[in-house]
Amino acid sequence: MTDNILTKRASKPTSTPPTHWSQKRAFTIAIVLSGLIIVLIVMALSVVKYETHLMTGDTVLLELAPVDPRGFMQGDYMTLRYDLERDILERLATASDRDKPSDGYVIVALDEHKIGHFVRLADSKQPATLAHNEKAIHYRRRHGSIQIATNAYFFQEGNAEAFEAAEYGVFRLNDNGEPLLASLANEAFEVIEPKERSKMPLDNPPD
Repeated sequence: MTDNILTKRASKPTSTPPTHWSQKRAFTIAIVLSGLIIVLIVMALSVVKYETHLMTGDTVLLELAPVDPRGFMQGDYMTLRYDLERDILERLATASDRDKPSDGYVIVALDEHKIGHFVRLADSKQPATLAHNEKAIHYRRRHGSIQIATNAYFFQEGNAEAFEAAEYGVFRLNDNGEPLLASLANEAFEVIEPKERSKMPLDNPPD
């Protein structure tokens, strides 16, 4: 009888069930890893979206407007403004407050160098209303100023002198009318490439 009791005691599992603390720790790690995976997926999709926009968007040049010389160059970037912003503000100044949306589209006509020139404003893109040489560019009105695209262009430190010749921002325009700044061009409509110490002609001739 005693031998049977000892045998039963010996056959009991020696391991103990996980504690509440270890379960909570494993759950926390799983949550953190899941969050990290989601962040990585979102970042990867953003990169793909950016690259697609950059590779497939229509080329549009926007003339740069003068800026405050004190803020023009800041070591590794330059401040940008666009003539088109002034055109939009001037047109909005003649409209009533009711007709001044916070977001809208500016319609530009492309010349032989793909420079976008102001034509009119529109509440929506309406592709059917565009002429063959017209593009709709999305803009935002914030605190009395117009935002078309980024107001800064970043470059490697030490290349500021090359970009002093910039006269145009070279954009890629997607199907939603969102402009993505791809590079800067000089007065000869050549993309500025300081690393190569050369000027590259723009691709995609006008339609």
